[in-house]
Amino acid sequence: MSDCIYCGKDAGFLKSKHSDCETKHLNGCSALKSLLMNAFVNNIDFYTIDKQIKTILSDSYINSEKLNQIYLNAFDEAILQYLNDGIIADVEKKTVARFQQYTGLPQQLLNSNKSLEKVVQSDILQSVLNGIIPTPAITIQGALPFMLGKDEKTLWVFRDVELVEQKVKREFVGRSQGMSFRVMKGVYYRVGGFKGSPIETTQMVSIGRGMLVLTDKTIYYNCQQKSLKIPYKKLISIEPYSDGVGFQKDGASSKPFFLKGMDSWFTYNLITNLQTI
Repeated sequence: MSDCIYCGKDAGFLKSKHSDCETKHLNGCSALKSLLMNAFVNNIDFYTIDKQIKTILSDSYINSEKLNQIYLNAFDEAILQYLNDGIIADVEKKTVARFQQYTGLPQQLLNSNKSLEKVVQSDILQSVLNGIIPTPAITIQGALPFMLGKDEKTLWVFRDVELVEQKVKREFVGRSQGMSFRVMKGVYYRVGGFKGSPIETTQMVSIGRGMLVLTDKTIYYNCQQKSLKIPYKKLISIEPYSDGVGFQKDGASSKPFFLKGMDSWFTYNLITNLQTI
């Protein structure tokens, strides 16, 4: 015999739960998630739906761990919905603040999937879109491995970012298997050893992982293998991807490069808008 994981009562031989209890639990989780999302979407004060939340909890066997999980899932989904509509509006920021206050969840937990960071990033983008260089809203631990320009402001720092560069691979084709012939005593050049025409192909090669710093004027990147300093005005193309951003700076010898492992949404929008200020 074992007890039901939901109600705690005898579940029966070789059983760990009652089917009715599981149904109540799943329905309750779904109802709570829908209630929270409705509050986020319509910017409803969470304290006004407190009674409804407690009613769901009292009949759904939702423990504190599961409750926090539902809260976090709803929060992450809400932030994505806000951003899909554009920059997070002031009324939406108030809803986020009210949610934090109501749930009492610590910032570290709310930022498990970088959702809280996106709220801060949205504020930065809002300022830039209005033609204003924002006051840095981040705290940097330790010294930066760069010498910033005069009056240059650090707006964001990403760590453990991978640098991938385009490299040219040259190989020779058209080798023959001809006979050897004697040129002079003791020296032989094999006919088949003469290489044919060079063929160049490009491939993306990982250079290393390091720190990416975005200021109001410049991209700074530093890893053990290489450092980059590129003013935004020198960039001629920026391509966003799901896992990073591709860049091409001006100059006949410049090769495309790709920075992978940071928030591409924020990086792309920040740089492209700072280029116009």
